[in-house]
Amino acid sequence: MLRSFRRQLSRRRIEHLLREGVGVQQASWLASEPEADPAWLAAAIEEWVREAMGRMRRPNGIDQVALTLACRDRGGAIHCANNTGLLKPASFYAPAGAAAISGFLDDAATLPPERRWEIVGALVSLGDLAYALGAAA
Repeated sequence: MLRSFRRQLSRRRIEHLLREGVGVQQASWLASEPEADPAWLAAAIEEWVREAMGRMRRPNGIDQVALTLACRDRGGAIHCANNTGLLKPASFYAPAGAAAISGFLDDAATLPPERRWEIVGALVSLGDLAYALGAAA
């Protein structure tokens, strides 16, 4: 009973921290521009991910991240999204990270032009969340 209560309390604290933006970094790229070809977008997203990971905390070696990418139209409606799940930062310096980003962009490219106005990304750092939870404890 006590273990279940503690788990619920921890989940609520994590949800609160995420809503507050702790450990979350966001960016966006216009996908409707003529120069926004998939290779350029993939390189821009990889560069942003690497820079964002460079700013994250790593308490006790906790350095996993989750990357979510979405493609939305001018009205903000999301038409394509992908989440990498938890990955080590090294993944984004290896073919696996580039493949995840390119795979998403390939999927987004199948959307009609009016549905792919912008690519948005959110990177969640478990290290930043763990640091905030440790400070709050």
